[in-house]
Amino acid sequence: MVKKMVVPLLGAPGTKLTKTTLKQNLTNADIQFETLYQLYKRFKPDAIIPFMDLTVEADSLGMKLKFPENDNPAVKIHPIKTEEELKDMKKSYNGVDGRMNVFIDVVRKMAEELPDKVAKYAYAIGPFTLVGEMMGVTDASMATVTNPEIIKKLLDFSVDIISEYSNALFSAGADSVIILEPTAMLLSPKSYIENSLNPFKRILKNVDNKPIILHICGNTNHLVQGMCESGAVGLSLDSPMNFKELSEKVPKDMTLIGNVDPVSILLQGTPLEVEQYTRRFIKTMDGVHNFVLSTGCDLALETPLENIEAFMKIGREWKENKI
Repeated sequence: MVKKMVVPLLGAPGTKLTKTTLKQNLTNADIQFETLYQLYKRFKPDAIIPFMDLTVEADSLGMKLKFPENDNPAVKIHPIKTEEELKDMKKSYNGVDGRMNVFIDVVRKMAEELPDKVAKYAYAIGPFTLVGEMMGVTDASMATVTNPEIIKKLLDFSVDIISEYSNALFSAGADSVIILEPTAMLLSPKSYIENSLNPFKRILKNVDNKPIILHICGNTNHLVQGMCESGAVGLSLDSPMNFKELSEKVPKDMTLIGNVDPVSILLQGTPLEVEQYTRRFIKTMDGVHNFVLSTGCDLALETPLENIEAFMKIGREWKENKI
């Protein structure tokens, strides 16, 4: 039985507590840790996770980013279209570098300065999602059919990068690494196995089967069977997924993590609506023991802190067996 845990995917809303910008947190380990520490003090979640940023690995590979002060960074130019361009990028890759070190330092600070009872998680990008950053999502999706050879080579490179970074995160003190693989949602079940699931399993092997959680956004019903065979210790899934139905498919030794809607409920709702929705959701999961209460995805910067407190209030009631 999984211990009852309440783990909203916090991060960006904490900038209100430290009066900092999103960019400052994504580029400075001291600032980011202070924001996370203030989030911990305010909300007391059962785990703390660094800010979610899908450009960390791309940035460390030298890709050009659009990096606003208070919005998520994004890759401006997807540089890999040919095998020669891939060879050039591989030659210039210096291993764990750039902003990877910012997040490694954040995890180290979390491990050293947060209480032992608080789980420390970390994020790394997923293999097919990193291919999408290198090649462009549309081109990568098409190339799985038209040019599978280059996709295989890009995936091999991605696996090496993610494995090295994940090992560094574990060494810094992460209890688990969450692999963010949103682009896999675009794949068919067969293509998912080849272009995401099998590379994920290689990453798992490369980190000596340490605890890895798999996160895929959106409606992933078509991928559930494959995800259940991934070897992940947990599946962090988005609000379109019916968790009660999923609980009958997911192995009992795999934790379901989610999935209160981060937009229509946490961002746009009132505290009362957050409480009512979260309470109803918890009641639907009655009797499901491999379940961690969380949000379906990362919380937006503008998410009201009062709504996070309402979510945590109901989570605490659940932990105290009052629901």
